Amino acid sequence: MYKLEIKTEEVNESESIKKEELPEIRYEFLSARDLSIELKNEFVKVFNEIFNVDYNLEWFEWKYCNSIYGDSYLVLAFDGDKLIGTRGFWRNDIEGESYQPCDTGVLKDYRGRGIFTKSSKVALEHLDKYFIYNFPNENSYPGYLKIGWELRNHLYLKSVFSRKNLKKETLFIDDDYLKWRFKDNPINNYYYCKKGEDYYLLIKRIRNIFYVLGRFDGKFKDEFTKAEKPLLLNYSEKETFMYKLAKNKANVVKYNNGIDVKKLPVFKADFF
Repeated sequence: MYKLEIKTEEVNESESIKKEELPEIRYEFLSARDLSIELKNEFVKVFNEIFNVDYNLEWFEWKYCNSIYGDSYLVLAFDGDKLIGTRGFWRNDIEGESYQPCDTGVLKDYRGRGIFTKSSKVALEHLDKYFIYNFPNENSYPGYLKIGWELRNHLYLKSVFSRKNLKKETLFIDDDYLKWRFKDNPINNYYYCKKGEDYYLLIKRIRNIFYVLGRFDGKFKDEFTKAEKPLLLNYSEKETFMYKLAKNKANVVKYNNGIDVKKLPVFKADFF
């Protein structure tokens, strides 16, 4: 049985630190495009240290500065001049201006001081009139509810058996978004398959198992790798047989400001 693995947001802020007297943390709410090269590089350096990855400035520019929708924003936490925490609010529109919190982390020596909560509040003071959504994991999910978010829906994995049903259950990815979000993505590889006359964008899970992200115009197929004999899994907002057996699901939350959308495409998730 396959485990549901939509990679939900992981907030790297343990609560285990001793409550000692520590200097006051300063928070800044900034447009990503307005950051200096030095601060962009510092963001990437701190992010890599927190999450043990090796991203570079190209990733930052692609994600935060080259969005087809406009400015993304960052809440940066400082101890003096030292950057010690990051929280991105990524511009990723759905039926209008929308933001997705992501890339949230705090350096080890500063965890347990509520920096995640404070960073969220700082951003929402500026962005609370827009649709804001996320895919938190089980550890951070209660924290979202505590600061004014609400569950929008769950997502469940299902095996794809019917070509007809697959088309009904997937949304079309617009050309401009496809190019920016997936073709130009510097850290992930994407695949495709063709079912009937339709092309489907895929992300590989393991071996020949792929998640379906959406449909796209076949003129872009050469920008992606063809998946050979893929076993396809799709997402559903309805409980599935796989869920009844494995009892796993993903959470989708939105900020509780009265704004919602009709459809929240799974391919809008930051983690794909």
